Amino acid sequence: MTPLVLTMQAFGPFAAEETINFSQLGRSPLFLINGPTGAGKSSILDAICFALYGQTTGEERSGTQMRCDQAADTLLTEVTLDFYLRGENYRVRRAPQQERPKARGEGTTTQNAEAQLWRLTADDKENECLVARSVNDATAQVQALLGLDASQFRQVMVLPQGKFRELLLAESKDREKIFSQLFQTHIFQRIEEHLRTQANQIDRAVKDHQHRVQGILDASDIESEAALIEALEALAPEHQAAEKALAIAKQHREQAEAAERQGQECQALFDRHTALGAEKNQRLHQQPEIERAQQRLSAHEQTQALVEPFHRVQTAQQTASATQQGRVQAQTAVEKQQATHQHAQQALHQAQTRYQQLPERREQAGRLQQALEQFQALTGVEQALHQAQQTWQSLYRQLDQQTQQRDTIAEQGEALAARLKAEQIERNHLAGCDEMLKSRQALHAQRQTLAGLESQRAALAEQVAQAASDVEHHQQTVERYKRRATEQEMHWHQGQAALLAARLESQQPCPVCGSCDHPAPAVQEQPPVTQADVKRARTEHEQAHQALVQAQQLQQRLTQQLKYNDEQSEYLRHTLGEWGAKPLSALEAACQESQRHVERYQVLTRELATQERTLEQQRSEWKALDTQIKAQQPELEAAQKRCHQLEAQCEQLRRALPEPHGSLEALQAELGRVQSDIQQSEAAWQSAQESAHHAQTALARAETTLSDIAQRAAAATQALSAAQNEWQLALSSSAFDNDADFIQARLEAPERQALIETVTLFQQALAKLDGQLEDSQTRLEGLTPPDLTALAEQVASAQAHEQVCNQTYQRLAARIAQLTATQQKLKAAHAAEAELEAEYRLWGTLSEIANGRTGHRISLQRFVLGVLLDDVLIQASERLVRMSRGRYQLVRREDPSKGNKASGLELDVADTYTGKNRPVATLSGGESFMAALALALGLSDVVQAYAGGIQLDTLFIDEGFGSLDQDALDQAIAMLSELQMGGRMIGIISHVSELKEQMPVRIEVRASRQGSTVQVQGVIPA
Repeated sequence: MTPLVLTMQAFGPFAAEETINFSQLGRSPLFLINGPTGAGKSSILDAICFALYGQTTGEERSGTQMRCDQAADTLLTEVTLDFYLRGENYRVRRAPQQERPKARGEGTTTQNAEAQLWRLTADDKENECLVARSVNDATAQVQALLGLDASQFRQVMVLPQGKFRELLLAESKDREKIFSQLFQTHIFQRIEEHLRTQANQIDRAVKDHQHRVQGILDASDIESEAALIEALEALAPEHQAAEKALAIAKQHREQAEAAERQGQECQALFDRHTALGAEKNQRLHQQPEIERAQQRLSAHEQTQALVEPFHRVQTAQQTASATQQGRVQAQTAVEKQQATHQHAQQALHQAQTRYQQLPERREQAGRLQQALEQFQALTGVEQALHQAQQTWQSLYRQLDQQTQQRDTIAEQGEALAARLKAEQIERNHLAGCDEMLKSRQALHAQRQTLAGLESQRAALAEQVAQAASDVEHHQQTVERYKRRATEQEMHWHQGQAALLAARLESQQPCPVCGSCDHPAPAVQEQPPVTQADVKRARTEHEQAHQALVQAQQLQQRLTQQLKYNDEQSEYLRHTLGEWGAKPLSALEAACQESQRHVERYQVLTRELATQERTLEQQRSEWKALDTQIKAQQPELEAAQKRCHQLEAQCEQLRRALPEPHGSLEALQAELGRVQSDIQQSEAAWQSAQESAHHAQTALARAETTLSDIAQRAAAATQALSAAQNEWQLALSSSAFDNDADFIQARLEAPERQALIETVTLFQQALAKLDGQLEDSQTRLEGLTPPDLTALAEQVASAQAHEQVCNQTYQRLAARIAQLTATQQKLKAAHAAEAELEAEYRLWGTLSEIANGRTGHRISLQRFVLGVLLDDVLIQASERLVRMSRGRYQLVRREDPSKGNKASGLELDVADTYTGKNRPVATLSGGESFMAALALALGLSDVVQAYAGGIQLDTLFIDEGFGSLDQDALDQAIAMLSELQMGGRMIGIISHVSELKEQMPVRIEVRASRQGSTVQVQGVIPA
């Protein structure tokens, strides 16, 4: 910001209108504001600051206190400033609240504060009115244009008298506000806010979860977890009592069922006794059959005395027959062994002849074995050669295949790299499309809101017109009812007068005027009006007036709505800019286009990630194949060398063979035949010897056996004759007439056993039935048949009672289960809450770090600003070193502030004399001025270098030079001259005479009794 023209009227010490044309001072001037004490030098800076922000530089006086006492009453206190900013000229006019003479009559009236802001044309004419009257709007607009508020303006563009140390000694928090405005680091503040918002959202989620926990409790009709535990403890005794009652009911039911079972068992006893009697009668019908079986068993018993003689005859017959057959077989065996012995002798003779030829066959087998071993060695080497050739060929094919695969991967990698580069270029073109989409979506929402407001405006305008018509109608109605009420009151009064006149008597005083003469008494000219008629008329008037008020309120409300609609529409049109005039469909199309760009950007991002991984994988595969190919080269050469060695060995073995023998199989077959013949001859000789010996032994054993069997056959014939005689003697003395009767009476063991079992089972069953009947009769003594129906009814009653108890128990158990489930849900909810708290520990920690609530209490924005401050301090220290003759440098404090104060932007001064850093507050007045001046100049340099939205191309310095010695003063003036040559305006307020001599361009301020005046001197021609 560069001031162009300053006009002050009745402001401070200036009684009349005083104008300073800064453009007369030259381009980027370095000038001095000079004048006696109290003349108003600082008031020029106050006027500039007041015009822009409505505040003075020192803040000791407000705008209302800047009224000049010497000014004429007709002059208003006001300040007008023309200034240049970013290629455009602006004009701001501001007047404080003040008393002025009334336009009519005597006395004064209060003139409210007002401000105007215009954008000027090239010839300094007022072109566009940005602010009409509002003081606050003008201040906000100036802050938006300059990027600084009043306090920041005083600290970086104006060093007021006694205030030059403010920026130097400012705290981190205040310096952060200034630097964030100067360097536009709000994005980092937004990051801090986003992290803080995210942490707050998680914190709210934790609280919402706590509400959900309360909802879980409410669903179970429980106020708190303590109440839940109390409810469970309270239900436990009831549950136990219900469980006990259920157990008792179950016991009664079981007793009733047991009684029913006993009755059923008793009835079963009666039924069983009847069944046993019937079964015994059925058994008695089998008695004749059992008696016949007993008779057969008795006949069989009579045969037992003849069993031994009968068995001896049978045995003797079998023995005689067997021995006779054995003698025949033994005779046959002797004849067979004789033939076998003769054949064995012949085979022994033949085997002896072949055995004598074995030495010759063994020598032939040795020659064949030697040839076979040589042939096998050749075959083994040939097989190894064949395998080596296959290995070499396989390695060669594999190496060739891998080489082709490596070349293919290289070609694919080159193509993929080219495609990747093209997609990266396309993706870079689409960078920022998501922000553009969000911006357009926000504009679309605002455009929809504007469309809604525009559609509502016609209806609102119509409603406002209708409301105005209704107000007019109600106003006419109110006037009509008002006149009627007045007329009714007049008529009522006239009627009262007529009534009084009717009561007047001659020569009697009038109750109204006291006169005894009544020249013109009132006469009733129309029907009388009662008090009720008057009251009714007043009520109608009040009702009409109330309706008018309601109509006016409705009109006012609708008018305000219409005004708000217009203001919102205008604000939205201003915010939308060119989109405000375009149709909504165009913005929708733009949003769709941005959405396509975002989708394409996302697709490209995914594809690039995939392709980069693929490219990296291909590079790894190529590298692995190349390494593998290089590693297999020696193996391939070794295989080829092995093949040549084996070929030489084969040739050497072929030459060493004694004579050709065909194939290896034929040689092996011939050797096998010779060896087999040798083995067969040896085995035949051994076998023939053993066979001859066995045949001789078997013949002798067969002859011995034949002699023994012949002796036993003679003895068996004699024993058979003796047994037959004994049998006939026993049969003649028995109850049987012949052998047939004896054999018929005999029973085989199975048949006899079956008859015995049949008789035994019958007798046992009959005895058992008798015992069971006797036992059943004994058990039935004293018993009567039970009433099963009554017992069943008792069981049903017990079951019903048990069901009632079970319902009570189940209800309590369900409630306990519900409360237990609620307890489990609460446990899960607390676990989820713990997860949220863990998430909050992440986001909360990030938020606390970014917002400077931990460690050194340095926020993210303050950290960035610290880096920028370091740049500022480099520039400032360069100047401070010159002014302090190499003693001082400005540095940023490394140690955090104590307590909870924000830190990171505090300043210290490095004293080269002591080698230590100390606070800037310890500097003397002159040293502080040098440090503040150096800091202001360094800040101006860095802000200009960063080319931000704020231009610090003007600097005003009020006093402070008087505290400098001559050397420091010269250095300061030299630096200011260098800064001036860089294209900046610098104004200095000082009493130092050396400055007046060194600075010919001055603004002289002269004081008088009629007020101060200003004059520009030493103007440099343009």
